[in-house]
Amino acid sequence: MSKKILHIAPTPFFSDRGCHIRIEGIVRCLSELGYENTVCTYHHGRDIASINTKRIKIIANYTQTAAGPSKYKLLADWRLLILCTKEYRRLRPQVIHAHLHEGLLIGLLIKWAFFWHRTPVIGDMQGSLSGELEAHGSFKKKSYLKWPIKSLEWCLMKFADHILCSSQHSLEKIQQDFSVNPNKVSLAQDGADKSKPLPKNRKDELQKKWSLPKDKTLVVYSGALLESKGLSELKTIIKAANSEIIHFLIIGYPTENLQPFLEQEQCQNVCSLTGQIDFEQLSEFLCLADIGIDPKNNNAGEGSGKMLNYLACGLPVVAFSTLNNIEFLPKGTPLAKDAGHVVELLDELAKNQALIKSRSIANLKQFEEHYSWQVCKLQLECSYNAIIVNK
Repeated sequence: MSKKILHIAPTPFFSDRGCHIRIEGIVRCLSELGYENTVCTYHHGRDIASINTKRIKIIANYTQTAAGPSKYKLLADWRLLILCTKEYRRLRPQVIHAHLHEGLLIGLLIKWAFFWHRTPVIGDMQGSLSGELEAHGSFKKKSYLKWPIKSLEWCLMKFADHILCSSQHSLEKIQQDFSVNPNKVSLAQDGADKSKPLPKNRKDELQKKWSLPKDKTLVVYSGALLESKGLSELKTIIKAANSEIIHFLIIGYPTENLQPFLEQEQCQNVCSLTGQIDFEQLSEFLCLADIGIDPKNNNAGEGSGKMLNYLACGLPVVAFSTLNNIEFLPKGTPLAKDAGHVVELLDELAKNQALIKSRSIANLKQFEEHYSWQVCKLQLECSYNAIIVNK
């Protein structure tokens, strides 16, 4: 029996973002389970050596790799539909694994076009489409779009053969908001790889390159510098934090969304901005830090790749009290009510190295028990076995 999977990734894969880290991890897990994977994606993005990647024809001027809307998305998705149709006919895959909502729509169109093959379509969801668009501010001036988009999302959930969710909160939100049959939804938890200790010479090299003070507590943020990811809150935290004992390492892009603020508020000496870095280097940078922060404060249902990477490095985490964060962090971890409370929690940790150490141990244990890719691989194996049996 064929063990080929056609992955549909309507995004510039790979671009060092949480969404792409999940796609790479899912493909890697399925490869270890013996499946042959082909990923169809946009024309731009980095190739991953271990992944067979097929790309659409180049769209001139479409170079955006950061999350968010683009006027070129519709054309890119049309070309992706054409590419995926060709690859489907060539591969005759056993399963279509559709990432994100646009990917699920494309996957369903291909399934209906070749209905006699009865190929199951799996929707790999990383949150709510309508919730994410609302977080991006897309409905502020066009509120009339919210109902049609939520209706489209309901249809996608209904017609998918199976839905994989990246977090328990995402799973519960999909079941609650779209009345999906519980037997049709399962968890394929976001994962991460455990970080290796950073050699002292490499640590010294990075500290010198990025002018990181050795006598202050280093607080790291890794992620997109966008409003939907908590940029406003991050600015408030940076401005209010005790700069005598805290320094921020900001790993994210686009830096132009933060740099003018730092200059205006004279906070350049409080922060080191790396801009975009390759995901393969991320663990090295995280190992430089003492504390991780996640300033995103919404409940769109998305998982948090940055949170998993913080845990994989054994970093204490300061974050808001969202359902995802309550789920990710060990029971009893203090969570913030607002940006001011984040500053208070950072100050408390920075003044207590013993507390940093105990939180570090607890977070690493939480990661090893619940959030390694090995956990995700077992979940995928159960889901795929059930889907294939029921085909």
